[in-house]
Amino acid sequence: MNEANPPQDRPYPTVRCAGIPLTPLAPAAAAAAVVRLAVSGAGADVHLCGTHTLARADRDPELRRTLRSAALNLPAGPGAAWAGRIAGRGPSLPPVRVYGPDLLLDTVRAGRREGLRHYVLGGGTDPDALPGTGTGREALEQLTAELLVRYPETCVAGAEPGPGRELTADERAALAARIRDSGAQLVWIGGPDTAEQHRTATRLAAAHPAVYLAVGTAFDVLCDRVPRLPVRQRWQRGLSALRGGSRLLRAAAKEAYGSRGPYRELAQLLTDAEVDLVLDAGADDGAYAVGLRRAGYRGRIVSLEVLPGLREQLLRRAAADPAWAVLPYALGDGAGPDGGHRLDELWDTVTAPGERLFVRLRTPGHEERLLYGAGRYATECVGLQTRGERAEPVPGYAAVPAWGGGDAVLFRRGGV
Repeated sequence: MNEANPPQDRPYPTVRCAGIPLTPLAPAAAAAAVVRLAVSGAGADVHLCGTHTLARADRDPELRRTLRSAALNLPAGPGAAWAGRIAGRGPSLPPVRVYGPDLLLDTVRAGRREGLRHYVLGGGTDPDALPGTGTGREALEQLTAELLVRYPETCVAGAEPGPGRELTADERAALAARIRDSGAQLVWIGGPDTAEQHRTATRLAAAHPAVYLAVGTAFDVLCDRVPRLPVRQRWQRGLSALRGGSRLLRAAAKEAYGSRGPYRELAQLLTDAEVDLVLDAGADDGAYAVGLRRAGYRGRIVSLEVLPGLREQLLRRAAADPAWAVLPYALGDGAGPDGGHRLDELWDTVTAPGERLFVRLRTPGHEERLLYGAGRYATECVGLQTRGERAEPVPGYAAVPAWGGGDAVLFRRGGV
């Protein structure tokens, strides 16, 4: 799944907590949602997001992208549940966490009437834990036995320990084939709550249609195998959790009660679409770029302005920002004296390989001329923004409905 169009792509209400979409479901509702995903037969990744995971995602761009594109993120710790409640500014949202062991048991119980088949995939050893405490074959056998004792009619179609490292593409394909051959609709991924566990769930969901759940240390808890760490390590983890929780709650409060102006909303749209270059054509004095920076956009900005006086103001504003460049061009289709420069002629000057481009234009109805002038690079323009609302759609693009900024903001269909 992709976060580019959240209202259409996400079947459940979400709130943003430090930039991550959380679905604040009560435990029973969470289990029911997982069962519905499994019955649908679609590939989906479900992530339990505690305070530590969300704080780590704030520092790890790859993990942040993983969680933003997930089918379902559930608040797995008290801090995450309360942060989601603050971010959603809804006292009716449940301030309770979805506890991994309970989610596993509740889902197994709720899925019996559907005849769901389960696959259990263990994780490796946490480098911060005691030696030998990973979820190995013995623990998986104990977990399987525990499930069958509680629910004898449960079908555990397969169980295997994880390698404790990132799988290669061939290993991942082989694992997806084993899951497919087992007929499992739910794959439980346990072990240390690391970023790799979440990435594994997402990559397997793309390889084979089933529901993959990253549930952290739920296996060890159910098997009563959680190690008792030395006092020093317990203190270190406690302090880390406090720091992460404090940072998360501040971010949630800022998101809920901070500025909600159009720049902030636009900066969030750019982040969701993974835009890393904004091309501000007709940049005037640079107020647009300043607004994006204040709203939190951290990617590159290239401002284009042909008028010398305005360009001087731009250069002064951009002087202290190494990711903001100013160039003396106007964009267009290159036709006639007022046609401006074609974007394909300036492509290597303004862009870097692999950058996802968003173009802001000051002239209403100028989108077609820009795209014509982009030539073979037209499909590299992830999004467009022009003054005022457009009466007619731009071919290949969809407008962001009622986004609050007044201008037309469009994103390429299927391209984000």
